[in-house]
Amino acid sequence: MDDLYLSAEVGGRTVCVSPLSKTAYNQCGGKGLGGDYGYFVYEYDSQNSAAGIEVLAKARSTEAALRIFDLLTRKPILN
Repeated sequence: MDDLYLSAEVGGRTVCVSPLSKTAYNQCGGKGLGGDYGYFVYEYDSQNSAAGIEVLAKARSTEAALRIFDLLTRKPILN
């Protein structure tokens, strides 16, 4: 698995993509996500990082993780 860490501010929250450690996976209630392997798309409150993370999605490949991150962080096109 490639070392990948992406983050961006979106509406007062920080959206991230990265692998998760077993500890972080277990702390965020990762049951039902098929284990701690893969890339996780998650967010946390930028003003209160102690509140923990919320997993939004899981991607099995680098390409899928990058695509999900792009979709969540893309600036809207104004006409």
